[in-house]
Amino acid sequence: MKSIIGVFTLALFIALFALPNLVRAGAEGATASGSFKFILDDGETRYVEFKASELAEGQGSGDMTFSDPAAIPVDDPDSPEQPQTAGVLVRAKVDCMETIENRAVMSGAIYDSNVPSAIGQRILLVVVDNGLDGSKDQVTWGIYQQPATGWFPTDAERDDDKGASLTWWATDAEQKDDVGIPMPPGKIVTCKNFPGVAYDFPQIKEASGDILVQAK
Repeated sequence: MKSIIGVFTLALFIALFALPNLVRAGAEGATASGSFKFILDDGETRYVEFKASELAEGQGSGDMTFSDPAAIPVDDPDSPEQPQTAGVLVRAKVDCMETIENRAVMSGAIYDSNVPSAIGQRILLVVVDNGLDGSKDQVTWGIYQQPATGWFPTDAERDDDKGASLTWWATDAEQKDDVGIPMPPGKIVTCKNFPGVAYDFPQIKEASGDILVQAK
């Protein structure tokens, strides 16, 4: 899985196990909405607009629009020849949402874009509502290719090799109430791939608009 655009970064993977008690998801019925413009160190103005609702079992519904004038579309991450025209606008349907206090993690499939190859890919949007002053809100994002299909890794020297198909449940042995997470992690990017506390956010120089997260 390769990230195509964005400044999306993750804290150490160990946070999946070291911080289980810090993750407290909001109940079904939580909502997140916003219209937010922000400028990073490169001086470019990015824009995000979204409205989403959290449904049962981590599912979500809603829409999001994201614009990044500094992003350079990448049709094939493995090709040395890349387009030089910057600017990406995507629209996506939210299908997964999780709220953690004043933070919302949303993911969905892109259905419209000025870059045709982006349609069908996955977008992950994480926002933080830091109160009435919208300029203090935070946002981070990533756009990802769908995982490759049509092949299954096996050991050519072992006809009975089933290692790639094994699954298990990872829990923190020191936390008896840790519900754990399924392993290996899903290949499709959703709001459930990482806990809400595992995301880092870019430094915003200027911002306008507001982000509202209402956990139920």
